[in-house]
Amino acid sequence: MKTLTKTSHIQTVKMQNLSNEQQVQKLLNWTELQYCQFKFDGGMAYAKRMTYNDAIGFDFLIKTRFFWQFWKNEWAKRDAEFLLLYSAEAGAALLHDQYLFQHNVYRLHDDNLMARISTSMVGYALDEYMADFKQEAK
Repeated sequence: MKTLTKTSHIQTVKMQNLSNEQQVQKLLNWTELQYCQFKFDGGMAYAKRMTYNDAIGFDFLIKTRFFWQFWKNEWAKRDAEFLLLYSAEAGAALLHDQYLFQHNVYRLHDDNLMARISTSMVGYALDEYMADFKQEAK
């Protein structure tokens, strides 16, 4: 007898995010590597912008899991919004430009809601860092 497994909310979100990533790659004619590199480079640029190029703050931030989880979650939200707004009929040049605009770190840094979310994220990232530091000290 087959049993159906209930998909958790987290699994559902992960599957939707993966589907969205694949749709974006198809629309932009990007490989998975190009997509991942763009997302990673964006995260690095956003961390630099958040820390105003402070080397210590930047180094701290990019080494926390919390920052990267935050970045992936926010990226997924922007991808979903992009897919709602644009379709393949829009034309390759417009799609590419709008996608770059959607993920522009300067625009994101100046967005009030994103700034509040980022401030909260830094607090949690610091908590993570301190917990890891205490664990290593033991």
